[in-house]
Amino acid sequence: MNQILMIENNKKNKRKKGIPTPIEIKKIIRFFAIFIIVFSLTIISHSSYALYREAKGNNTENLPQISISRKNDTLIVNVKSLNVINKFKYNWEKSEETSIIEETKEFSEEIILPNGNNVLTMTLEDENGRAITYTKEILLEGIDITKPTIEIRQGQGSSIIISALDETKIKYITYRIDDGEEKRIDKNNEEDKKIEYVVSDIPRGEHLLHISAVDNFGNIEEIENSVIVSSDRPTIKNLSIDKENGKIIVEVTDVDGIKTIWVNLNGAEYNLDNINKTEMAFSLNLKQGKNTLSIKITNVNGLTTEGATEFDYGG
Repeated sequence: MNQILMIENNKKNKRKKGIPTPIEIKKIIRFFAIFIIVFSLTIISHSSYALYREAKGNNTENLPQISISRKNDTLIVNVKSLNVINKFKYNWEKSEETSIIEETKEFSEEIILPNGNNVLTMTLEDENGRAITYTKEILLEGIDITKPTIEIRQGQGSSIIISALDETKIKYITYRIDDGEEKRIDKNNEEDKKIEYVVSDIPRGEHLLHISAVDNFGNIEEIENSVIVSSDRPTIKNLSIDKENGKIIVEVTDVDGIKTIWVNLNGAEYNLDNINKTEMAFSLNLKQGKNTLSIKITNVNGLTTEGATEFDYGG
């Protein structure tokens, strides 16, 4: 049970006359349960305690409240106090102390978890000169603190494919398009490490996709990605032959933007990357006689158009 331990010395030494005792009682120790802290951590199983030390008198009123939660590999410490907290100090066992100036009655701090089991000590120093120290044993053995990974890729037509992968067990994902309704997708089987879901019929244009993935240990990954959705494929606008210079001229277009062009002309391959234009024209040298041309165009949405032709030149 979380508790505060306050120790007082009692220097009174009393003995009843005429009745000898083998041991003199020199100290009387009194225990006061004066405060409770709530730790909402799935990784903690051992008890914690707070030791109250006071520099001016014995004022134990209006002690600050602390709550701790975990997000992935980080502890979130929330503090509320009726008095101004001047400093927040913490350290893991056998490590250096970190001191943070607060000068406020309410604050939140993040503490990175260690690699294994450890003891966390936190001290709050308030404006009245009091120092309240809390300790907690953190048990990480058998606990997953690694968050899932999320991947987004273009699907067919106006669809987006969301993949969430965890090294242990995935639990569910949620997604929201722009300011729309959030939707939840649960795993299919208990042992699943991956969830893959196709979001279809997204309106054409640019959208902000909000995605979160949660594993069985409560680790969360959250991302926001801008996606461009279109069912329009690139177009080979024109193929023409420049007889004077012995070249073929290729013109291509796409409403959202051309990303790459691959061409094979008579066995020679040509690649144009990172174009990012809605229109593109280029020319290649022809040979006398039969020519074969293959072309593949990919737009910024991942949609492709392919074509091939064979023709004679010169003669």
